[in-house]
Amino acid sequence: MLAFALALAAGGCAGADRARFSADRPVVGPEIVVSARPQHEEEDPVPSWDGSRYLVVWQTTRRGPSDVYGTWVDPAGRVEPRDGFPIAEAASDTLFPDAVFGGGVHLVVWQDLRSRRNWEIYAARVTPDGAVRDPDGLAIGAGPGNRRYPRVAWSGRVFLAVWMQERPGSGWDVAAIRVGADGRTLDPAEVIVASGPGDQARPAVAWTGRTFVVTWMTGPPESADIAAARVGEDGTLLDPDPLVVSSAPGAQRYPAVAAADGTALIVWIDGRASDRFALYGARLDADGRSPDPEGVPLSTAPRLHMFPAVACGSGTCLVVWEEEHPSAGPITRVTDVVRDVMALRWSGGAPGVPRVLAPAARGNHFTRVAVGGDRALVAWKDYRSGLAGGFGRFVGPLE
Repeated sequence: MLAFALALAAGGCAGADRARFSADRPVVGPEIVVSARPQHEEEDPVPSWDGSRYLVVWQTTRRGPSDVYGTWVDPAGRVEPRDGFPIAEAASDTLFPDAVFGGGVHLVVWQDLRSRRNWEIYAARVTPDGAVRDPDGLAIGAGPGNRRYPRVAWSGRVFLAVWMQERPGSGWDVAAIRVGADGRTLDPAEVIVASGPGDQARPAVAWTGRTFVVTWMTGPPESADIAAARVGEDGTLLDPDPLVVSSAPGAQRYPAVAAADGTALIVWIDGRASDRFALYGARLDADGRSPDPEGVPLSTAPRLHMFPAVACGSGTCLVVWEEEHPSAGPITRVTDVVRDVMALRWSGGAPGVPRVLAPAARGNHFTRVAVGGDRALVAWKDYRSGLAGGFGRFVGPLE
């Protein structure tokens, strides 16, 4: 079992419990079935901690079009309601939800095709008692061009939602907008965090205690780099010239970010040595400087690493990702892909030993993690039944 434990520490970033990781106790709990239904795809679960339980949100095809559903997972692992509840049921697909708790509500964001013209970004607030305050959704990013892959963070006073936004005919930018706990957007228009030649893609965001840090992949996929910028709580872009997180040879992709003790920790998959992609990370301090200009190798096992995520406690972060098993034959379906769900501790120095959370699961897992209370909840999807289902495990307990 994974040998590190979580414990609450005094203090913490606004809107989140903080925890520390130790290396001397077994911590992997039994598997939790978040959502699995015959005949339907239940995909991409994302946990959000509100101080007493987790809201887990995902996308489901049970109505035909893809909707966003949620359920509650309490610290004992009970899932209620067992079949989930609707958060977004639009006339067309709603995809790739994200969620964070702050200001007394979980803000759930997703990409939405209800206009039938292009993807837009919508949001809804869900209260800890289970009420969906915005059943029709709130348009927080709309207009010409497509908007995709939203992520959201909470500062203690405002949410910042980020996404990739199409420049028709010329690529993608990274855009952001602030949202209040009452659901109102606080900026007259999106802030363009990153633009320029080629694509600025797959952004992620975290609050450090002083600023939001937004990170993304920049450039063509075959040679993408990792960049970042700080955004103030007032919406000011503090780094109009993006900060370089990694410009190593080869491609760097799919960044994720969290923060501990005022420092952002950014993780990504890195092709500098092999097309199998290793897992790397780097810190970014409050002034936008990195003590890790070459990046820190977190996992260099000779297997393809994909889709990392990270959540932080007090000084230490839990990094999760996928590692692919070699395939004896052609991969023609997602169920032909076999990957382990992995995790390790990292506080900015030498990383912990990688451990397996879900061995030999089929498909792309898009693993996510949230730290809160006396547990971290790791959630993923896999295709063990031939269709996607959502699963999870606790990492804990409290010392």
